[in-house]
Amino acid sequence: MLEKTYQFVKQIMEKESSGHGVDHIERVYHNAEKILSYEKEADAFVVLMAALLHDVDDYKINPDGQRANNFLHTLNLPENKIQQILTTIDAIGFSKSGANPKFDTLEQMVLSDADKLDAIGAIGICRTIAYNTAKHRPLFKPDFFPDENQTLEQYKQAQDPCINHFFDKLLKLKNTMQTQTAKKMAQERHDFLVAFLREFFTEMGTPQWSEYLDGWLTRHI
Repeated sequence: MLEKTYQFVKQIMEKESSGHGVDHIERVYHNAEKILSYEKEADAFVVLMAALLHDVDDYKINPDGQRANNFLHTLNLPENKIQQILTTIDAIGFSKSGANPKFDTLEQMVLSDADKLDAIGAIGICRTIAYNTAKHRPLFKPDFFPDENQTLEQYKQAQDPCINHFFDKLLKLKNTMQTQTAKKMAQERHDFLVAFLREFFTEMGTPQWSEYLDGWLTRHI
């Protein structure tokens, strides 16, 4: 059933170039497997199915979709299991819960951690640049500092430069991890993000942004 689901997702997502393609799905799946090896009380089937399907109806890709729901009903799964998978998917995502997520189940926590881990570190940097390029957003504007008071709705509608997204989302993700396994993984990836930004601002010759980064970290981390 997992293989059938993977093939379904692959068919939909294989041409997606905004950082949410099949490669992202595979990494989230493997992150979930690693976390599940420690969080043994979680329903692994629910988590792994949700990991495969979690982006097929993402608002950035298919905002009006019912693809996950329709597909799950072709598998002859019990209705309560289908709803558990869909509820797990629906609970995750920075655009839904922001920097202070609240979850009802361990399955939601594991999936959220697995997904967010793929948004930080070296992969997170590549995905951010890829997504912003696909949206035709500039890489960096030295005079355009992040709005630290924006709402979630404003975040979803923002057209800010790519580097601002690090402050709007990526640097906040370390503190949203729910499981101990993910917290350890996130710290290493977070440190890489900070090191990247320090080097970026040095090469750009923008000491005001280096100062802003130090201040931001003091205020938020």
